[in-house]
Amino acid sequence: MKSVLGVTLGHDTSFAHIVDGKIAAVMEAERYFRQKRYKLHCITMEPGKHPSGYQYVSLDDMELFLGMVAKEWGKKFDALAVQNQGRVEEFKNFQTILAKNGFEFGAAYHIDHHLSHAALAFFTSPFDEALILSYDGEGNDGQTLIFGGKGSQIEYLHNDPMRFGQSYNNMGYIAGIKPEVEGTTSGKAMGLTAYGEVIQEWLPYAREYVKKYVKAAPRKIEGLNKYGKAHRINDIALRDIPDLKKFLVPDEEEGGVKGMVKNLIGEGKVLRLNGPEDKTAQNFSHTVQAAWTEAVIELLKPYFGKHQNLCVVGGCALNGITNYEIQQLGVFKATHFVPNPSDCGLSAGAALYVYWAHGNNGAFKGYGEYFSPYLGLEAFDKNDLPALREQYPHMDLTPGETPALLASLVFSDYIVGVIRGRYEVGPRALGNRSILCNPLNKDMKDIVNKKVKHREWYRPFAPIAAAESATQYFTNTEDIPYMSVICYTKEEYRDILPSITHVDGSSRLQTLREDAHPFMHKTLKEFEKLSGMPIMLNTSFNPGGEPILNFYAVGLEMLKTTELDFVLIEDTLFCKPGREEIFASIKKS
Repeated sequence: MKSVLGVTLGHDTSFAHIVDGKIAAVMEAERYFRQKRYKLHCITMEPGKHPSGYQYVSLDDMELFLGMVAKEWGKKFDALAVQNQGRVEEFKNFQTILAKNGFEFGAAYHIDHHLSHAALAFFTSPFDEALILSYDGEGNDGQTLIFGGKGSQIEYLHNDPMRFGQSYNNMGYIAGIKPEVEGTTSGKAMGLTAYGEVIQEWLPYAREYVKKYVKAAPRKIEGLNKYGKAHRINDIALRDIPDLKKFLVPDEEEGGVKGMVKNLIGEGKVLRLNGPEDKTAQNFSHTVQAAWTEAVIELLKPYFGKHQNLCVVGGCALNGITNYEIQQLGVFKATHFVPNPSDCGLSAGAALYVYWAHGNNGAFKGYGEYFSPYLGLEAFDKNDLPALREQYPHMDLTPGETPALLASLVFSDYIVGVIRGRYEVGPRALGNRSILCNPLNKDMKDIVNKKVKHREWYRPFAPIAAAESATQYFTNTEDIPYMSVICYTKEEYRDILPSITHVDGSSRLQTLREDAHPFMHKTLKEFEKLSGMPIMLNTSFNPGGEPILNFYAVGLEMLKTTELDFVLIEDTLFCKPGREEIFASIKKS
């Protein structure tokens, strides 16, 4: 077996192409359809649009996406690997659609949810043996699972009923955080925890909440883009905190509940705090985060000393606070994270599992190279660039001068969007679809939040740093190539790097090696010549509410709709229409 087509259906739909045990490319549907966590289904073969949670789905979208797959990767594969939460009928439907569109494959495999997660983590790691923790909201094979990986085999070791993903998301609802369009609060909640502190008297209740959280009955979804209404607050144990009883409010939407759920949340009341600005909500979030991390570590304790290496995957692997605490234990010789641990990585995981477990390809002995995140496609509208050049003022650069010029613009406090090469997979910008800014400017966080990103005040921005210098400025003990671990800015640099240091001193660091991204590494080194530090502020390049972009036109449009100063596309620098004179000053400098 040489090539495998991997597919995950449902939210975070993606397709992956595995060649000789390596991930050759990944396509994420959200990047094309410009809606976060976009889903493609074929649960029904009926034509037309069908409501599915927070969006409509249609077979037309599926076939459109398959057309891109065929164009990029062809139609013939040795095997098909599908993860779709175990929906057997949909698996059959999908094979029918593939055949209709001329796709051929030797064998088809239906791979379970967490097994796909685990395979992605293990089969991209440098290890030939590892413990694997996979945890998220819910999968057809469980919520929280521990596996053992060795050679070409992955073994289920423990299936735990704790629902870490749901309990953390629910925490954000209780705190009063406005969810994203698809209903998640987790990313925002993680940023809010830094503003609070652990309240010791609340901690026993928070521990009980994390361990006893169970899925409550969903509300009826009231139309598209109102997914938040489908979430019922579950405040088991937390409602018993004496200090929080005053925040129990009538459940106005339902006016009370029945049966099991009534016993969980009380007589028509729910715990609802006053939102991110309120100190109680901040302390509450921090306390639950602490209890949540404790529970994760307790889950791993039985395996201490039995495995040298640890892989962490699933949506909860995006919790960099917990990841840092795991590393700080020093129990595992090395830890491995991936850039796409949430469900967008399931297609690649399913395909890797089929390649190694069913492909007669021998024993896995480690990935053998740096697992590059730059696996997406080049810009979808790449062929439109000549026309876009006519619409926006631009300046062509020679490749050799681009890193120094980019560093100079950032040092001069300009805000620059970058679109280069293939996009980085997963939810975090890692240099190819990034907005870069000056981390030394104490006002830059507020400037970017208000004028470009238009997002909540309490959410932090991340630094990107040359890996060989990172430990001088930050407390990381290993490289952090995918922004997976939240460490701290060292105290002596916090005032010097104010815009990438969160309120508690923490830092969502990405470290970069020269061989991983020569262009961006060179840019960091050029910035160091100007600032003394090979560090820049790095945030995702996307319009508010949308996923990270992969259209040139979308990035250039932000020159008009936001106060973004420049967009760098490969080696061409674009600026706002009407500001052509700025190029003259750049050329002089």
